[in-house]
Amino acid sequence: MGREKKDPTGGDLLVNKLTVRDASHLVKVEGGSLSHGQIAFRIFTILVIAAFTARAIVLGKATAWHLFLPMVGEYLVLLLSVPVLALILKDEGLRKDAKRSCLWLVVFAAAGAFWITYRSLDENVGWIPAAKSEATRLFTWITTHQMHWPILGAMTALVAGLPGRVAAFHRHGPPFMAAGLGCVMRLVIPILGCFLLPFLLEGSFPIVWVIWTVLLVAELTAIWMHWDLQHRLAKRGIKL
Repeated sequence: MGREKKDPTGGDLLVNKLTVRDASHLVKVEGGSLSHGQIAFRIFTILVIAAFTARAIVLGKATAWHLFLPMVGEYLVLLLSVPVLALILKDEGLRKDAKRSCLWLVVFAAAGAFWITYRSLDENVGWIPAAKSEATRLFTWITTHQMHWPILGAMTALVAGLPGRVAAFHRHGPPFMAAGLGCVMRLVIPILGCFLLPFLLEGSFPIVWVIWTVLLVAELTAIWMHWDLQHRLAKRGIKL
């Protein structure tokens, strides 16, 4: 048997240039080792949300911009839930995450207030009527294109996964939810779809379906990478 590969810093390499330490960190921030049932649940929710989104494209003529709304809904639920969980669990590490969540909520609220103020001045109406008008416009933009079901599905799936996140937080400590495999795949693969695939396809396939496909691939790839890493770590006797 040959010697085990090492990385330049002295850590064991798990796969390619990924060290055991870094792989363990990635799995931890994604909720720790997942059971077969948890993996099946995540795949099921991904496919259900994808099906609802495909329905929105076919029936509601949803555009490429609409396809990112389920992720927006997820992050909004996460930002709202962390402060609530911090009040219940009374954990110092979680309180730090809660402060960051509240800061982002304030930023988003300020951005929304700025936009409503602009619309109020532009249309020469009061702030409250302008706010109602913009809320109605947003609601109509979502429901007319049948995107409310994918958004609700994504938000429900995130809420259903919170107990597992809390359990992982108790096992591994903060952060409650960090930028891990899922966030990376959501960034890299959609960028590939937005800027590379349309040129390769030369307009033969609608851009909205390209984005739908790459977002689905991103979600499923993140799950597969999580399972693959935890499987490789388990072979090393490391259970997270």
